[in-house]
This record gives sequence, C-alpha cells and structure tokens, in this order.
Amino acid sequence: MSELRNRGATLSSSSMNENETKPMVRELGAGIAAKSLIDASPHQHGVVLKLHLPFVYNLIPSFVLGIIHSIGCLSFLLPSWKQRYLISCGSYLYKFKDQQSKSPKGCPFELASMTVDLVPKENSPHIGALPPGFDAVISVSTLRRKHYYAVRDREEAMLWVRSLQEAKQAVITRNLGHDKHMPYPQSWKHFDSLAASLVKSKERIKERMETSNIREMEMSNFMDGGPLPRGYHG
Repeated sequence: MSELRNRGATLSSSSMNENETKPMVRELGAGIAAKSLIDASPHQHGVVLKLHLPFVYNLIPSFVLGIIHSIGCLSFLLPSWKQRYLISCGSYLYKFKDQQSKSPKGCPFELASMTVDLVPKENSPHIGALPPGFDAVISVSTLRRKHYYAVRDREEAMLWVRSLQEAKQAVITRNLGHDKHMPYPQSWKHFDSLAASLVKSKERIKERMETSNIREMEMSNFMDGGPLPRGYHG
C-alpha cells in the first residue's frame, strides 16, 4: 500500500511539473481589450454598423436580386449590417464586437496606409436602406479592400472622417521623425506594439492557409491525373 501511495504521489508530482513547464498558448489579440483602449483616451471611439456583402452578391443579376428580396429564406444572399465598436488609438483603428470585447475582430487597420471618406447615399446603391437610427455612411479603405460603416448622422460621420485623417497625419509625421517635441502616451506605444504583433501573426496564419490550399490543389490534380501546376518538377 505504501508503494502505491508513493507511486501516486510521484505521478501527481510529475504531472504538476509538466503543467508548470508547459508553455501557455497566448490568444491572438490578448491584451487589446476594448475597455483598456477606451481608458487610454483614444482619438475617437463609438458604435457603428459594418456592412457585410456576401461574396456572391456582386455576381447576382439585378433582376434576380428583386426575387431574392421577396423571398425571406434567401436573405443571407443580401447585404446586412452588423454592430461593431470602432476605436482609433495610436497608430491603429480597432474593430470590436462591442465595448466589453476582450480582443479585436480581425486585423487592426494601420492608419498610415488607409483612407477614409464620407459616402454619398446616391452613389452607393449596393448599400441600400440604412437601419433605423443610422443615417450616414463612411468608407475605410485599406490596401486590400473597402469597408463601409453606418453612423447616426452626417455630423458624426464627418467627426469620424476628420478624426481619422488627423490621426493618420500624426502617424505619418511621427514616422518621419518630425514630432520629437510632441508627447506620445506610453499606453499608446504599448497598444501599438500589441497591434503590430497581432497583424504579423494574422499574416503568418493567412500565408500558411494559402500554402496549405495550394498543396491540396496540387495533390488533387495529381490524384485525378491532371496536369501539375507550372513550375512543379517533382
């Protein structure tokens, strides 16, 4: 019995040591909570609605869209609005599900490489009718795509446009080293570092997924007896 107790104690001790030495897996975006950014006195923050355009939407003929609008079960093929909480802080624009979110959604946008504009309703038929309580739209364009956000009114839209443009110019000036005498909060530097790390991690994940998809396509072609992709020498 004493041997069994000793063995049990030894196993328990070894398992505890393994747990202590096992590296902790850090969640992507950890440390970038919405509340923490708001407490850091950001440039601008507030509730918006993000326009979600299904991939196939732009491929659907206009006469078919009228039919889809009349059939409720096909509404998933139409544009929809989803609530988000935007925060412009330091060198990045962050997107959260709400103010209580512990991490941002997707990659933060780098202010230095994005543009923001007020969107005239008449020039954007794909946006359609805005949800109740929202009467203006801004666009945020990154190197990859354009994002649309609805806000309460034109005044709030212009506030977002001016704030993001001023924040962008401040980032560019700082990157050029022309703001040596302008104070930059330590909390913003901290979040800039976390955001840059998050962006790199997301890019690495995307590259791995693309590489994996290419390999699957190559293997599929090989198994089906089709031609191998150009440049493949075996």
